[in-house]
Amino acid sequence: MRPLAVLLRAVNVGGRTLKMDEWRALLAAEGFEEPETLLASGNAVVISAEPAAAVEDKVAAALQRELGLAAEAFVRDLGQLEATIAANPFADFAQESPSKLMAVFLKGEAPQDLSPLERYATMGERFAPGPGCLYIAYPEGAGRSKLANAKPPGGPGTARNWNTVRRLAERLAQLAR
Repeated sequence: MRPLAVLLRAVNVGGRTLKMDEWRALLAAEGFEEPETLLASGNAVVISAEPAAAVEDKVAAALQRELGLAAEAFVRDLGQLEATIAANPFADFAQESPSKLMAVFLKGEAPQDLSPLERYATMGERFAPGPGCLYIAYPEGAGRSKLANAKPPGGPGTARNWNTVRRLAERLAQLAR
């Protein structure tokens, strides 16, 4: 059994709402131990012995079946979140503006060629591949950035700001003790 972070894509945006009490209840009903939510943006922490891919599939299927919500799940364990934090190429920016640095979690490894994103980076954004993620620094914030709406190379992903990434890793570390 190990703690896992479960991150949903595209919930509580654009009218696709998921109440956090429903989210915790659904996770408990699916057999995950000690489900907790973090913020109201589709972040949860659970205890499970199942492989990450199985958890992703199980959560997505349960959301569709029980709540009629089509959403992809991305699962990370403590080691993966720690690797994401350690490999951050924008450490100075993360210290200065953690809410403007995003980790876009992907299903597989990030492609090394991110040149298709360059045309969308019109406000000084910087980006780089990481372990199972893309890092994107938004100096002007993501709200008006064309890059924020671009499809990431490497398939669909789900973005979390640096504060959230660190909070998830801290919570998994607490549960792993």
